[in-house]
Amino acid sequence: MCPALAGASELSSDKMILDWTTSKVWVNGGELCVTGTFVNKRSDLTITKLNDFIMRVTYTDKNGEQKQFTGRPVKFPLCKIPARGSRDLNLNFGKFADETVSNWVTAQTYTFTYINGARF
Repeated sequence: MCPALAGASELSSDKMILDWTTSKVWVNGGELCVTGTFVNKRSDLTITKLNDFIMRVTYTDKNGEQKQFTGRPVKFPLCKIPARGSRDLNLNFGKFADETVSNWVTAQTYTFTYINGARF
């Protein structure tokens, strides 16, 4: 007997389901890059797609001024995360005016698609 697959997918922005933690922010070749981890906190859901991701980075530039950048990644990576699983991602936010970023803090909003009860 085959296990039943879930029905229709659902859209959410609930951080109690999927949580993001930023681990690094840096500038590479004039582009702002961010590394972090998504963690699927649920044991009964599979994350199938990252639909939108907006990040605000508050940072100190090379002159010691505090600045803020808000943007979306240039490309959205495939983001399939099994129940209770995690996924490390590198995100490229495109052209960035400052050469260095230090003392950074991030805040983000995102939406994702999930399937209830799926087994992949």
